[in-house]
Amino acid sequence: MDRPATGGVCGGVDAVLHTSVATFYSNLVTRPTGRAVRVAIEEQLREMTGTSLSILDFSRVRIIDYSCADEVIAKLLRRFRSTERPSNVFFVVKGVPENQRDTVEHVLRRDNLLLVAVGHGRSALWGAAPARLRAAWQCLDQLGRTAPEEFASARGVNLRAASSCLRRLVAQRVALPEGRDAFASLLAVADRGPVQRTADIEVRSLGRAAELTAPYGEDPTLSKEDRRARPGGGIDPYLSKPGDLDQLPAR
Repeated sequence: MDRPATGGVCGGVDAVLHTSVATFYSNLVTRPTGRAVRVAIEEQLREMTGTSLSILDFSRVRIIDYSCADEVIAKLLRRFRSTERPSNVFFVVKGVPENQRDTVEHVLRRDNLLLVAVGHGRSALWGAAPARLRAAWQCLDQLGRTAPEEFASARGVNLRAASSCLRRLVAQRVALPEGRDAFASLLAVADRGPVQRTADIEVRSLGRAAELTAPYGEDPTLSKEDRRARPGGGIDPYLSKPGDLDQLPAR
């Protein structure tokens, strides 16, 4: 992967890809179906260069079971959170039915993942985030784009704690650095993305192919990070001292 000269801090987003996930029966169930959707999304992402934002739109999906949530969402996040990710892509999900949120959050908490979700015009941070980190994300989400000094003032903390927390949000892939001195919420980036493209994924043409190539056993195409016990290694070393986060107010 091409690393920016700034040590992992990128200068902005080169493209925004909006992908509509749709199924014949409006249901995402069974692992082969989820695997097929993930593979199709990964194929789309192969075309993305530089730093990109992928918006996964589930508005046309009514049901997502645990196996599909794991295949489509958790595995994508794990792969692109790793230092061995194929490209620098950040993710936002849109339109996940509220009654399916628990299913998605279950797989996120299991793997210590965070995800920005949008529904009914409101954004939320899904997953098991410490109270201070969640409050910091909410502050960034309200600011849209900020420098560490402005963020420190808004949160009532010192500059070191503010910088550490912003970098922790980037390491968790729920915020994006813009150059050396600014950070942006993913929703702010989506609103002003320089390139907007739309692509549809229809599961009905992919489910059978998934069963033929990777029936219900372990996916032979799993990346190395997916085979690890659980995330912890291979994650961006963005935060130098986790203890700095403790300086942030919880509310």
